[in-house]
Amino acid sequence: MIAAVLFDLDDTLLDRTGSLRSFLEDQYGRFSPRLGSASFRQWQERFLELDQRGYVPKSEVYPKILKAFGGDLSITELLLADYSERCCEHARGFPHMRETLEQLRSEGLQLGIITNGWTLFQTRHINALGLDELVDACLISEAEQLRKPDARLFARAGARVGISLQDCLFIGDNPVADILGAHGAGMQTAWIRRGLDWPADAAQNPGHTLHELHEVVELVQNSRGVSR
Repeated sequence: MIAAVLFDLDDTLLDRTGSLRSFLEDQYGRFSPRLGSASFRQWQERFLELDQRGYVPKSEVYPKILKAFGGDLSITELLLADYSERCCEHARGFPHMRETLEQLRSEGLQLGIITNGWTLFQTRHINALGLDELVDACLISEAEQLRKPDARLFARAGARVGISLQDCLFIGDNPVADILGAHGAGMQTAWIRRGLDWPADAAQNPGHTLHELHEVVELVQNSRGVSR
């Protein structure tokens, strides 16, 4: 039976790409005279390409994109600070995010978030989405000094919500960091597709596959024998 549901943040609860696109439009509008020859569309698409869905540090992205378009390299640190402080203002959740978590809470489940990233940056996004009011525990890799897929981080999350690992369901979009990591800790797993196909060479298959966030409610209800 599922007694706790824990979530990845980026591209699971947080629409990271949509949020980033919105922020980049704002940032471009404020700094465009110093960003070189790129149009907004060129700047945005090149940034997303270099960013690689968040896996490349922005301390590497900004110098590369400024150099590519002949921008002012002296504003690299200014752009980085602006990203760190203001990106959260553009945070948006995926459809049904809040309703899904509220429904799970109403059914008595413990809820949590396990995310890799910088503590302040991720906390700002969690708070901007109102998730701090909906979950019982948030574990951020920098603060915990552990990163997914380390099974110890998942085990720590289970302890924080007070639920045995076999009764925890972890939902994430990354086959390695999320699914392999949670499985290695002994949790049940659900992969949220986000339009992608499961990699053929993945070391561990997910226990469940979701297309939309709200589908987790039915999954949990089925595990608990709840009639709909």
